[in-house]
Amino acid sequence: FTPHPSFKRQLKVKITRGILRLITFLNLLFITTLLVLATAWLPGRIRGVRLSAWLLVPVCRLLLLVFNVQFTALEAERITKHDGFIFPNHLSFLDVILLLAIFPVRFLSKVELASWPLIGWIARAVDTVFVNREDKVSREKARDALAQIRTFPAVALFPEGGIFQPPDELKPFRYGAFEIAQAGCVPFIPAVFFYEPLDIVFWRDGHLLTAVWRFATRPEPIKARLTLLRTVQPGPD
Repeated sequence: FTPHPSFKRQLKVKITRGILRLITFLNLLFITTLLVLATAWLPGRIRGVRLSAWLLVPVCRLLLLVFNVQFTALEAERITKHDGFIFPNHLSFLDVILLLAIFPVRFLSKVELASWPLIGWIARAVDTVFVNREDKVSREKARDALAQIRTFPAVALFPEGGIFQPPDELKPFRYGAFEIAQAGCVPFIPAVFFYEPLDIVFWRDGHLLTAVWRFATRPEPIKARLTLLRTVQPGPD
């Protein structure tokens, strides 16, 4: 079987597109890491947010342009003013980038991320709270930290605890974050991510690099939408 010349051209264009996008991403990641680490020690805040965290917003918006992601977030200004938690569903590695493209929110993340080069360094520099989901002591420490930290800018937690199959169903929630919100009467915004097509951005059981390559080589635009539900103000009861 001899591939048709047009197929070879399409394959070459696809590979070139993916390589150029990933090179751009890595360069941006490296430069952003240097800038974040260089400014993380500065004590001042802009609109209540550290300068190092603000740097992530334009970078994430640029990444959406590079990878041809068309993002819509109705009532996005609610996130910029929200003093509390955000509880979104978790479908893709893009979820974090989309939230940061709106505002420099903070995250609760798995402890493994803290040791990642570049991304882990950035996460530590912008006040990410890390937790070892398999360690009860670590989970309790994370809950204690969440109960005491400033809730502006908002703290985003994925109550499903991870990305699981199938992608069209919500998984049972982990209740710790809701209990913290209730105990401190901290308001939270339930939020819902939608993607079209979902199979391009959904992180399956395979390796992350496989998912990223599938995403990077896609020529057509990817549509992403974030819907914010009614803000919940929990009480002791």
